[in-house]
Amino acid sequence: MDNAITAKTPPFRRATAACLAAGLMLGLASPATMAADTPPADSHWRLANIATLESIDPTITDLVVDAEGNLSGLAGCNTYRRSLGADGYQETVLTRKACSDLKMKQEAAFLEVLRHTTNWQRDGRRLLLKGPDGRNLAVMLKPITRNYHFDCGGQTIAFDVLRRGQIRLTHGDQTVLMHKTRSASGSRYENEGGNVIFWGKGQQGTFEVDGDKRDCRQVPDPNGQVIE
Repeated sequence: MDNAITAKTPPFRRATAACLAAGLMLGLASPATMAADTPPADSHWRLANIATLESIDPTITDLVVDAEGNLSGLAGCNTYRRSLGADGYQETVLTRKACSDLKMKQEAAFLEVLRHTTNWQRDGRRLLLKGPDGRNLAVMLKPITRNYHFDCGGQTIAFDVLRRGQIRLTHGDQTVLMHKTRSASGSRYENEGGNVIFWGKGQQGTFEVDGDKRDCRQVPDPNGQVIE
């Protein structure tokens, strides 16, 4: 591994309310609790608690679940991906960057949780990651993010920012993850296959799918509110 990078790590966030801590650790279920072998598709979660760590930084670890159930996100320092196969989740693919000791410690703990999670239980805005014995290994929460809407030649698209440099864009009945790429001006994003491209600057932009390019203009959120 490369030499450690000297960087200031944001102070860890500590639970300040006993009831919140108890709820996170015990994972008390509500009538809306839903358990499954895989997490909810097309969802985004941020880490709130790991049973093996006294405190965590919720800004550096997240989980993105695509339509097929594949997992990806930021583990703490490195980005990861875990594909869902016919026999369950495959081995985690991880970048190999070095960060501060605190980030690496949280990353190692989170990856260990992913390896041992056998049940994903959604309870409202919480996602409980449970081991084979039914105990909570970690808790994740749905972030509240702003949703941006554009009218592109009569087609409506919407996206929210997952993290710096990555958006989740919905067009029609499809949702794709897109990464920021080089652009002389504005912000340009494309999907992994390179056939879906969005470019925006201010309230104007363009949207392209398989070579079909349309001009776009930003429009108000039809719901007039942030989305989960």
